[in-house]
Formats: sequence, C-alpha cells, structure tokens
Amino acid sequence: MKAPAALLGVPLALLVVASALLALRGPIVDHPLETGAIYVAAGAAWAWALSRARKITANGGLGLVVAGACVLRLLAFASDLRTSDDVHRVVWEGAVVSAGLSPYAHPPDAPELAPLAAALPELHARVNHRDVAATYPPLVQLTGVAAVSGARVLGQDVAAAGPVFVRGIFAVVDLLALVPLVALLRRRALPIALALAWGWCPLAAFEIAGAGHLEALALTPLLGALALRERALAQHEPALTLRGPVLPRDESVLPQARRGRALDATASALFALAVLAKILPIVLLPWFARGPRAAGRTLLVVVLVAAGCVPFLRLEGAERGLSGFSEYAFRWEGASLVHRFVEGAWARVVPYDVSWTDPRRLARVVLAGAWLAWAWRTWRRQRDPARAALDLFGAWLVVTPVLHPWYALWCVPWLALRRSSACVWLAAASPLLFAPVAGWQRLGIWSEPAWLWPAIALPFAVLLARDTRAVHDFQGP
Repeated sequence: MKAPAALLGVPLALLVVASALLALRGPIVDHPLETGAIYVAAGAAWAWALSRARKITANGGLGLVVAGACVLRLLAFASDLRTSDDVHRVVWEGAVVSAGLSPYAHPPDAPELAPLAAALPELHARVNHRDVAATYPPLVQLTGVAAVSGARVLGQDVAAAGPVFVRGIFAVVDLLALVPLVALLRRRALPIALALAWGWCPLAAFEIAGAGHLEALALTPLLGALALRERALAQHEPALTLRGPVLPRDESVLPQARRGRALDATASALFALAVLAKILPIVLLPWFARGPRAAGRTLLVVVLVAAGCVPFLRLEGAERGLSGFSEYAFRWEGASLVHRFVEGAWARVVPYDVSWTDPRRLARVVLAGAWLAWAWRTWRRQRDPARAALDLFGAWLVVTPVLHPWYALWCVPWLALRRSSACVWLAAASPLLFAPVAGWQRLGIWSEPAWLWPAIALPFAVLLARDTRAVHDFQGP
C-alpha cells in the first residue's frame, strides 16, 4: 500500500534544521569539523527522505517537494560557507568579456588585463589561480556578463554584488530542474515525490545557490532536453506505422508529426545549452540522438554549440587558443577515487617530465579508455538516456583526476529514476571532501587528511558492489 506524503515530514524537518545550522555557521574555515559534520548530517536526512519517497503515492507530495526545495535554496542563498571561491572567477571573466577581451586567452594576471585589475582590485584579488586562463564554457561566461551588467546598472560594487547575482541566477535555474524531472517521473509512472532527489539535496542547494557553482546551468537544460525528446518520441510513434511516400492529409498523425519535429528542435536547443554550460553532457549525445531524425538532431546540436562559441572567437586575443583547458586537463588533480593509484603505478616506471609519457598523461589515457569501454557497455545495454546518465556520469566520477564535492551533483537528479546506493552515498558524504579547505584558506596549503580517501571511497566501493548484485534499474517504488 502506498503511503501519504506526510511520511516525508520527519526527514524534511531534520533536513531544514541541519540546513539552517549550516546557514548560520559562517565560513567553513571558522568551524571546519562542525560544519562538515552538519553538512553530512543534512545529506543523511536527504538520503532518508529519498528512500521514503519511493513509498509515496504516484502523484502525492509534489507541493511538499517544491516547498522544501524553495526553503533549502533560501537558506543556502543566505549562507556564507565559502567552501569555494569559483564564483569570483565567474564574475571576473564576465568583466573581461564585457571589456571585449577573451578570458580564454588572458589569465587574470595577464598584462593586458592590468587596467581591469586596477579598476576592480577587490574582485581581482579574490580570483583563484590567476595564472590560468578561463575554462568555463560560453554560457557560464554570459552569466558572468549578466552579473557584471546587473551590478553596474544598479550602481553596486561589482566585487560585492556580482557574486550575489551569479548565485541568484544559478539558484533560479537550479529550481527549474524540477520541471523536467517531474515530467520524466510521470512518463515512467514513478512517484512524483522522487523529485526530491534533486530538490532536497543539500549539496545541490548549498553548492549552487550558496557557493555559485555552475552545475544547474548544465543539468537543467539537459533534463529538459531528455524530457522533450521523450514527448517527441510519443508524437512520432503513430507515424511509424504509416507506409508510402504520401501521408493522408486528414489524419491526426500529421499535426502530431509536426509537433514531434518542433519538440525535437527545442530538445536539441536545450541539449546545446547544456553543452555550452559544461562540456560533460556531450557524452549523452549518442543516446539523445538515438531513434527517428537522429542525424537532424545531432547536426542541430553541433550547429548551435558552434554558434554559441562564435561570438567568443571575435574577442580580442581569441586567436591565442585555449590554454586554460589544456592546463586543467593536464595538471589539475585532487581527491580522486582511482586516478591517484593509476598515476602512482605509472610513476614507478616513467618520470614526471611533461612529455607524452608523463604519468599524469598516461593515467588519464588508461582511465579514459576504461570509461569508453564502460560507455560502450552502457550503449549496448541501456537505451534510455535518462537512465544511461547515471552510468556515464557515475563512471566519470570514478575515473576523474579531480573530484570536487559539487561534481557529485552529476549523479543526483538521475537518482529519482534509478536506484544507486553508491551514488546516494557519494552525494551525501562528498562534503567530507571539504576537509582540506580550511588549511588552504588559512595557510595556502592543500593537504588531504589520511582518513579522507578511505572514508569516501571504501563505503562507495562496497555499496557499488551491492548495487551490481541487485537489480540495477528502478522499475517501480
């Protein structure tokens, strides 16, 4: 027997209390252990609520889910955890673009940006890794431009108001993710309350509305693209039974086919927006393009992504290339689950010499090959892109050389559609990865405590093994 939405009341209350405490704690550097413990407790309350949501009646609990999501975003928006300073880079690069210069060619400390640094000294001082050029894709850059423009129009200090604008934009986009997620749940006849997988996730609230990370800017249009693609398939199905070059004009299938094409075009545009916000969603393109009109959808996505990049090619310095991307791809590492061991194994054989046989490059090649093999397996076994996403993004989290806590968000919305104890654990426990932040902010030293990797990775491995033994796809509550 299905349960009423009131079943979610206790975990929601615990989640709100924990989130309120987080909002009141102040910067994580002031109380790192206590803040981390509260953050993980909030994650545990979310995991409990997610398990209970599977027992709710099919259409019950949507109002409670939306209300809880709004409360969490308001608390997160009012917080000041300072778990990351990335939001200042988004604003800075928005100012660079507004000045007609390419952030991909000019790192913050570039001589060409000295006048801008003199005009915005506080913002420039808050930017991290000032020797590295931009890596954020075009849609994030436009968000920074909007934040800078909004601050200037209102006569506010860009360094102070710009991050608030960015967080506000991201928070709104974050909440909008519930719309396509609910549509995906309804099409699968799953409990609508499972939308709390995203709506009530404290990591989503505090790392997007609180810290200003960009994940929602990519995940929301990606979810929208998949939801519209499913509607387009439903419109297209009647046409599949027709034969011959001429379709009957008086059949209702004609307007349905037109609606299907319009939905496909809109879905492709949303998919392109997701890629323009973060490159990672491109791995789902083969699944998104599957089925009727595959070539047209693929071409439209490619064209729209290219069109979104063209304006940035006209900025001053664009001809210098994308040095920030190569720097990030080669040098950035931290809190990895598997990469550290693969690189360490290669380091026993070949030296660190920045050549093509550097252990860092070899480890990336090996793990990229492993990810591609897993993606091929997923392609053969899983046709549903919304369910394949958990396999693809989850495997990426395993092999990536950089595992920031907010990267775990790439698994979170898909937990509404599939069971995965391992990914629930990773999303709930990933705030532990903030443990080195206090030392970095105080002393400029990034040092992982010895307990950190076992605390995250070992439970994840055990739960992953259990998941593989169980029925992996969630077929019902």
